[in-house]
Amino acid sequence: MEKEELIGALGPWTAGRGSLQQKLARALILTIKQGVLLPGFRLPSERSLAHALRLSRTTVVAAYDYLCEGGWVERRVGSGTWVCVRSDVVTAARNAEQAGVLAASPLLGLLANDRTDIIDFALGTPLPLSGVPSERFSLTAEEHAALVQDHRYYPLGLIALRQAIAAWYTKCGLPTSQEHILVTNGAQQAIALCAALYVQRGDTILVEDPTYFGALDAFRAVGARLSPMRVEVDGVHPSVIRDRIIATAARLVYLMPIFQNPTGAVMPRAARKEVAQLGTEFGVPMIDDRTVAEIVLSTDAPPPLAVDCPKGNVLTIGSLSKLVWAGLRIGWVRAPEPIVQRLARLKSATDLGSPLLTQRIAVHVLDTLDEFRELRRLQLTPRRDLLVNLLKRQLPEWKFRLPVGGLFLWVELPDSDAREYAQVALRHGVIVLPGPVMSAAEEQSRFVRLPFLAAPETLIAGVARLAAAWRDYQTSDRPQTQGAVALV
Repeated sequence: MEKEELIGALGPWTAGRGSLQQKLARALILTIKQGVLLPGFRLPSERSLAHALRLSRTTVVAAYDYLCEGGWVERRVGSGTWVCVRSDVVTAARNAEQAGVLAASPLLGLLANDRTDIIDFALGTPLPLSGVPSERFSLTAEEHAALVQDHRYYPLGLIALRQAIAAWYTKCGLPTSQEHILVTNGAQQAIALCAALYVQRGDTILVEDPTYFGALDAFRAVGARLSPMRVEVDGVHPSVIRDRIIATAARLVYLMPIFQNPTGAVMPRAARKEVAQLGTEFGVPMIDDRTVAEIVLSTDAPPPLAVDCPKGNVLTIGSLSKLVWAGLRIGWVRAPEPIVQRLARLKSATDLGSPLLTQRIAVHVLDTLDEFRELRRLQLTPRRDLLVNLLKRQLPEWKFRLPVGGLFLWVELPDSDAREYAQVALRHGVIVLPGPVMSAAEEQSRFVRLPFLAAPETLIAGVARLAAAWRDYQTSDRPQTQGAVALV
């Protein structure tokens, strides 16, 4: 693990009570407990860590002293500070390889964060929609009675919901029947199931770079090798995907062609058609993650990849979490029937089936999905424009492109390291997600992802804090970042 990875694994460590040295010591202990730092790991030097975290060297020395006294680390003369090999807690961490991979992810911390004094520019969860009739999220007495008396699990999903999802895809130009649909507990489970079906430890998955960090977590959990493909203005070029499939013998390709997370890139129709056909040509499944594809702000929603290869090797993932409400936890996979059956067997081995009551509510939602799309557009478009204007006024040196859909701005910070800036921003009361978190190659070090999801007053206060943190960061003693990183 490099120093930058360790900094990312610390998470929002400055929150809570106590001095900075106490907070840092607690955060380092937690990384050892979780298996992020394994026995025999050499910690960064006090001076190096102090510089990266924008702390005095005295603070880091005191934190290391505390760990040393508690038996967590040991100092070796002339060789630095190392995680102890002989310690009950450290010994337990030896068996936590998988936990260590996942503990380094920010996902759990972001989902569990309930601090009201910190403005969260990291979590990509939209606020509830206003103007939605309550009956959209309620059941009739007859529906409720029928479901509570039903003793079946429906591992493929409630039939009415599978039919509603199939009808939605058919309306979008992709002929679909209920046999092509598996209902999941959100898109995250759908991604994990696809990875589990096709990938064994050591197999290669092609991923965009940057990409959704939850997908990276799911792929790392099955022990996959991740081969990153650079996202350009129009997404990943089909020739890059073709060459990488040949070079790596990839078992799976994961893409977000529409309003890509986090860049907002949209792959042109001709390129999407070519990509869809690559799956059939090489026999490699293509995941088309459309989790944010229905968040349309300034354009029409392009159709799924599978429109150009309806019976081919394309697995289309959808969700209601971003468009409607994250609390529904309703997602799905649209794929050829034999693949759906295999995915269903995997899913039933983990949870038997998804909750029936929320599935029935989802049927009501899908019947009026166009209404939800318009309400979300009306909510998010002015917030996107507000965030853009605030950044242009208060942080004019930051660079980004205006997305026509999705939830985020992908912002380049000039001559900087986003991980170090994120630490400064945290001390100013705002959480930002640095680019390397969303990079399988741990690149994108000049970028941060900023969602335009919060209420206007929160966006205004948040950008003010970002600007104050940027001034603090710019005036601190730091080396200039070398080399240029193209804006994507």
